[in-house]
Amino acid sequence: MKKSGTSQGESASERISKRIAELGDWRGETLSRMRKLIKQADPRVVEEWKWMGTPVWSHVSGHHGRLRSRPVPGSAASGDANSPQ
Repeated sequence: MKKSGTSQGESASERISKRIAELGDWRGETLSRMRKLIKQADPRVVEEWKWMGTPVWSHVSGHHGRLRSRPVPGSAASGDANSPQ
């Protein structure tokens, strides 16, 4: 699996793992389960860390090799009204 770097020297994968550990409640458990499912569905997934602390998974799509990103449902970047601000 590829890792998308961050400006602070930590990889996106490391930041996501750190966030899961920080949450320590049902949110961390849910994020961990989603991460595992995403990796099972697409082993070549690229983990990214977007602004406002949003984990995003991208994959190569189509014959043009473009990356497609999708924010985690319920995150601020997804525009979900129920997401914490």
